[in-house]
Amino acid sequence: MQSKKQSHYEVITNQIIGIILGWLIVFLVFPLFDYLEQYKVASISTIIFFIVSYIRTYVIRRIFNGVNK
Repeated sequence: MQSKKQSHYEVITNQIIGIILGWLIVFLVFPLFDYLEQYKVASISTIIFFIVSYIRTYVIRRIFNGVNK
């Protein structure tokens, strides 16, 4: 089980990586959707952010759980 301090490190790591990935998605992927209607861009971007967030959180959790054994 993680200590409170380790949990804080995990959350901070997750948030910082999330900010970086979010910026990269907006910078690199959004220009590809210039030709689509607004509702399609919103739908696709929501799906992309959900998938990236899920994978990011899962990987970081597994890393921190492995370190804390």
